[in-house]
Formats: sequence, C-alpha cells, structure tokens
Amino acid sequence: MTDDSEAPPTVGKVVGENLKAIRQSRRLTQGDLADRLFRTGLKWKRTHISDLESGRREAVDLGALVVLSHALELQLRDLFDGEGNVMITPRSDFPASWAQTTRAELRAWLSAEESSVIPMGSDNVRAVLKDFNRRGRSIPIAADRAFAERYGVDLLDVVNAAEQIWDGSLTEERDRRVNALGDLPVGERQAKQGHITRQLTATLTKWMRLDATSDEA
Repeated sequence: MTDDSEAPPTVGKVVGENLKAIRQSRRLTQGDLADRLFRTGLKWKRTHISDLESGRREAVDLGALVVLSHALELQLRDLFDGEGNVMITPRSDFPASWAQTTRAELRAWLSAEESSVIPMGSDNVRAVLKDFNRRGRSIPIAADRAFAERYGVDLLDVVNAAEQIWDGSLTEERDRRVNALGDLPVGERQAKQGHITRQLTATLTKWMRLDATSDEA
C-alpha cells in the first residue's frame, strides 16, 4: 500500500543531495561552483545552487545537468548516486508509480551513451577562454564579465588589462586576496570580498581610463 506522504524524492532533490556531497568533497564553496558554471555557460547564482542542494527545486532540466557534469568533470550518472526510487516528474498526469524509477535504473540509462557535449557561453566568453587556453591555462572570469557589462567594454580588453596589472584576471586577483585572509565566517568573507572587488575595480577603471564613467565615490 502506497502512501503519498512517502513519495520518492524528485530529480531535483536527488541531484541536489549528490551535488552538495560532491562539492563539499572537493572543498568548493557554492560561490566557487557558481563561478565554474558561469564559465561553461550556465548563469546560476549561489542562491540557485543553495536552493537545489536544500531540496527546494523539484526539477532540473537536461541542459543544466550536462553543464553540471561538465563543470565538475563527472558523468551524468554520478548526479544520481545512492539507492531508492526517483520521481522523474512531480507533475505527471500518470499515476505516481508510472512516473518514477530506481536510481540504479536511471544510472544505467545515463551510462548507455556518455555525452560529449561541451557547453560554452557567449561568443565573447569563448574568445577569452580560447585565448587563455592557448596559453595553457584556464581562468575564472565572473568578476571580469560583470565589470565589462557595467562599463560597456569588451570582456577580452578587461581580462587583458587585468593581466597586465596583476598577472591574472580580475576574478583571480580578487580570489587570491580573499583567500589570503584565511578562514572567515561566511558573512565577513562576503563583506571582505565586496570591499576587495571595489578596490580592484577602482584600479582597473583608472588603468583603462574609465574614470569619467565610474559612478563610484
């Protein structure tokens, strides 16, 4: 006899549980993961990741699953680790028993043919990543892109300017300075990151001669 109150977890909940475990095992913050996803074309904020990991999102589309697995260098099946059933869709018109399967069966389906899809972001982001891949390195550029959008300048110009100043992207320099502060409470770390970002932004606007368009005090 089946009780609706004991319905199996949704795809979103299962993926969220596994994502959290994988992220923590790699010592990544939700912000770190959001930055990785941004570089592969999925514009999820930290709050989106938090909602997924806490089980507040019932569904995850296939495109997002592909990006998640690519960003974390996983196979799709790894996001469905564990035992028990999965509710494929909570909104099906079919009986609940028809809209679910076991995690093992789902992993088997996903293992039948591994995806070779490599999602990318905008043409501008691709240009930056291609340029740095030629140099033998990959870089985080979330803060650089925010700067470019704010001041209406080319992203590649921003990253190249940051390279000249700090020998790395704006995002890399921000993260380096924040990490140098050591372990901090989440709230204090976020405040420090914001302060450091403003300092670096001020330096970069002067270097790129954007002072006249800056709206910062």
